[in-house]
Amino acid sequence: MKEWTDMGEGYSREKEIQMSVAGTALIKGIDVEDIVEALDGFYCYNLVVMHFCYALENRLEGQASFLLGDELEEVAEESLKAAKKLADRIGELDGAVTADPGRLVERSPLEEFSLPESNSEVGIILSHVLKRVRLIIGEYGAFLERVMGRDEISHRLVLGLLSEQVARESEIEAALA
Repeated sequence: MKEWTDMGEGYSREKEIQMSVAGTALIKGIDVEDIVEALDGFYCYNLVVMHFCYALENRLEGQASFLLGDELEEVAEESLKAAKKLADRIGELDGAVTADPGRLVERSPLEEFSLPESNSEVGIILSHVLKRVRLIIGEYGAFLERVMGRDEISHRLVLGLLSEQVARESEIEAALA
């Protein structure tokens, strides 16, 4: 007997089950829950970055406000897009993203949420951000090693996110030079 429930036009439980199977069918030699756990941590990280950008932009003073305001807005938008991509992949793997905003930092690779010691010193702000960018680069890299040849879809997604972070790291290093 087929499992089927009508949930509206174009939707059926049978289709949902097929998508879950298709989403996990290509994964070999690694537990799907481990992949979902890691991707959810990255999802949480990106939402924390979005919040960080808006909170910092709100507090910027002096020259930092002029130099970093638009950049923070752009990074916030990119982080939200990254979180959406990660949420979509988690859904394809029949997982669920962290729903409780109070757990985002805890579930992310970050040890804590913090703002820079200065709201006006561009060098202090960029150094603070650079530490976090390097952290996520390391986390993305470790994930890529674990899933290479085992989950090509998640690998490709995170490789794209890693590429964006490496470019961001180069921009920050150039600005600090």
